[in-house]
Amino acid sequence: MVTDPVGEAALVPRVVVTQLQAIFERAPQADRVALVWPAPLVPDCVVLQVGKQTVKLVHCPSELALREQLVNHRGPERLVLLSALHQGQLGKDVLARLWGHEPQQISPWRTLQQLIRVREIDPRLSRRQGRWMAEALLNCHEQYREAMDFGEVLDLETAWLALARGYLDYRHPALALPYLFRWSLQADVEYHLRVLNPDVREHLGEWFHAALPLTGTVVTALFTAGHGQDLLAVGLAMAVIHDPELAAGGRVSAADLHASRGRFVERYLGGERLDGRAIAQFGVHALETTRGLLDEGGIRAVGGTLDKAEQILASLDLAPILITSDLLPGGWRQRLQVFAQALRTDLRRGNCQDTQAAWEALARHGLARWSHRQVQLERARMALRLLRWLAQGDQEAADTPAQAVRHYMAEGSFVDWARSQMWTGEDDEALNQAYGDLLQAVTSRRERRNREFAAHLPAIARGDALPAGIWPVEAALETLVAPLAQSRPVLLLVLDGMSAAVYREIQEDLQAHGWIEVSDTPDQPARALIAALPSITRVSRCALLSGALRSGEAADERQAFENHPALKKVSSTRYPPRLLHKQALRQPGSGALASEARALLAGTEHRVTAVVINAIDDQLSSSAQVSVAWNLQSISLLRQVLGAAREGERAVIITSDHGHVLDHDSSFLQADTPGGERYRPEVDVPAESETMLEGPRVLMSGQRVVVPWSEKPRYTRARSRGYHGGGSLQEVVIPLGVYISASDAQGLAGWTELPGSVPGWWLAGPATASAATPVPDVEPARRRGRAQPPAKAAGQGDLFAVADADASAPVPAPPDGPDWLEALFRSPVYAQSRSRAGRAGVTEAQLRALLTLFHESGGVAMEATVAQRLEIPSIRLRGFLSSAQKLLNVDGYPVLTVQREAQTVRLNLADLKGQFEL
Repeated sequence: MVTDPVGEAALVPRVVVTQLQAIFERAPQADRVALVWPAPLVPDCVVLQVGKQTVKLVHCPSELALREQLVNHRGPERLVLLSALHQGQLGKDVLARLWGHEPQQISPWRTLQQLIRVREIDPRLSRRQGRWMAEALLNCHEQYREAMDFGEVLDLETAWLALARGYLDYRHPALALPYLFRWSLQADVEYHLRVLNPDVREHLGEWFHAALPLTGTVVTALFTAGHGQDLLAVGLAMAVIHDPELAAGGRVSAADLHASRGRFVERYLGGERLDGRAIAQFGVHALETTRGLLDEGGIRAVGGTLDKAEQILASLDLAPILITSDLLPGGWRQRLQVFAQALRTDLRRGNCQDTQAAWEALARHGLARWSHRQVQLERARMALRLLRWLAQGDQEAADTPAQAVRHYMAEGSFVDWARSQMWTGEDDEALNQAYGDLLQAVTSRRERRNREFAAHLPAIARGDALPAGIWPVEAALETLVAPLAQSRPVLLLVLDGMSAAVYREIQEDLQAHGWIEVSDTPDQPARALIAALPSITRVSRCALLSGALRSGEAADERQAFENHPALKKVSSTRYPPRLLHKQALRQPGSGALASEARALLAGTEHRVTAVVINAIDDQLSSSAQVSVAWNLQSISLLRQVLGAAREGERAVIITSDHGHVLDHDSSFLQADTPGGERYRPEVDVPAESETMLEGPRVLMSGQRVVVPWSEKPRYTRARSRGYHGGGSLQEVVIPLGVYISASDAQGLAGWTELPGSVPGWWLAGPATASAATPVPDVEPARRRGRAQPPAKAAGQGDLFAVADADASAPVPAPPDGPDWLEALFRSPVYAQSRSRAGRAGVTEAQLRALLTLFHESGGVAMEATVAQRLEIPSIRLRGFLSSAQKLLNVDGYPVLTVQREAQTVRLNLADLKGQFEL
């Protein structure tokens, strides 16, 4: 680094300083150095610092002046003499006093060679580039000296990288478009370009053309036009403008598009007409680089660039075509608007084809998984699901309470989950209106189901017998908990106030965290409990934990549970049943699970344990305007309790004491006699939205109560997020599931793993599949016909590999397959692939069913659809697909691909036929 004690070093030519640096690095003791330099120095004497040496630099216009300086020099500075005199013009006595015995010629290439310590410089550099490159490299030596390794020979590419490092702060190992795009995002790029060395600026295009044979012309034009700092933004705009399908899409006329492209060329490319292939390639690299930056740093890494690209397109009057972009925020907004329009249109027509296609366009957008857009996409998915549910037609009224409960668990719980997700609303008014119309139609149908259920409430109040799999809440301990505890330590996990809709949301996260639902009667519909009435904590939770129809507080529940005869029978005297409420679960001073509770659940001494978590019920009583995603992260205590249960290898029974209704436009209903939020004593005639219940399961004075069957009324003036106590399906039907950890090697004897069960309309298949003619899994629904049975589908995480395929396991018989399917199984290539794969974990029947599905769906299917068709537990699906890839992806060709983020599976039929010689 050069410093100047007297403030005059800036007047010294840079090449002189770098020459001295090279001399002192080679000969640290050098003194009385003469340099051939024809120009005068003003002032004629300068003291400066060169490296570690203090140098006195003197201009000598004659030999006499030079002699005088040599005679009078006493130090301590090193003496350096600048003179136009060569060796032949100086006397021998003068030469004898000089370092090296001659004046040193200043050659920029030789000086550079000495400075960077290379053995030689490629002769083509000095011949073709002349002095400018050497001088430019000397002038920025301090900026690259520590960063560059030149090796033995300085070549052109390395020289350019040094120049780029020195003048542009370009720190990448080579010149490539992805690197150049990333460099252009640096904060100081605009400054570096503004003060760029004129010689470097003039020759920069030579580097671009040599290193980027196809796109170098585009880069050069952008730099020349002053857009070097906007390379990525311009590239993104270029990708949209020159999309080959743009004109065919009809969003802009060919004439307008041609005019806009012309303006773009004038403004950003200096009017230079470039090769279309170069422009296309430049745009492709811009898209790829942006996706990479998104993966690395999220939306903040490219937010400004995306906005700049939109500004470029808007300045060209091309804002309407943003929808074609898979990366620009405007494309997302316009696709949302298209989705809203399609939703309203399909809602009127009674189908969902356009909405499906619009949702897929949203899902393809590169910003769909970032920030609030991920939530928007999920909300749109819920809207699409509800539209499908409406399109399948209405179901017949249930003939029995059991039918009503099973219908609700199979479909209604999913409907209510989707409704709750959509209720929060959107930023876009058109989308809000579309969602409002959809919710109105859905709520109207759901209210009809609640009205029909009201006809069965008297039987529930009387305690009429229910079929297997549906139990009154007071029977759960004796009929389910105690028998299960005979073969495995059990945790009864009660999520107070959890509705079936919230259970479905939590169930999805349970599966993702490695908890598998099991059943001792796998062919039986979903299990459920029926709340005691009114459906409030004091009544129904006490009945659940007491094993009897009674009301009480936490202390009453604990005493009854820990002394329940059936539970004590399966427990030892030393380790009786244990029930933990809120106070026993919290570690003092933190929100963690208490150490004593963790030890109890992780141990195996206590055969029967129960835990009550109040997070959901507590949230309902709040009036805060917040939306809660119910999962193992938002209910941290649930995650910790399950972790301890996994450690203790406990079977976990997850249930609730009652459900709830959310405040979705509820209305206050005056009650003459105080009761609860959604129940009141029977003192007058019930209103149209109410029903009067009487029987032993009503724990009110006189065993009578009035409850609303509709989700709308409430008897409290104060609004909350939700209410309970009424007679709607949401409040009376209690979800129930038995789970074991996927890491449990022993499993549960006599119990079977269940695939995730969702309705057929819940699965989102690609719109392109509608062109095919798939064989439906169930009879098509008709208006007022019976609802579709639940489809066995995905939702579980990819935690473990697929189990070895059981040749005897039932696989649904596929319809007649295409001609190429039989040819595939007869193919010698397939035989070799099967032989190489060994125990691939895929039977021929499974592979046949998989390929038939792809034939029906046009080569692409959702993971959930694959799991449904093949009846594979979704936690095993990824392992199964990996095994199928070993069979089909011959020589590494991507015949079968799995797109994890999109949760889709694709079959390339052309590659399949080619690789298997079909």
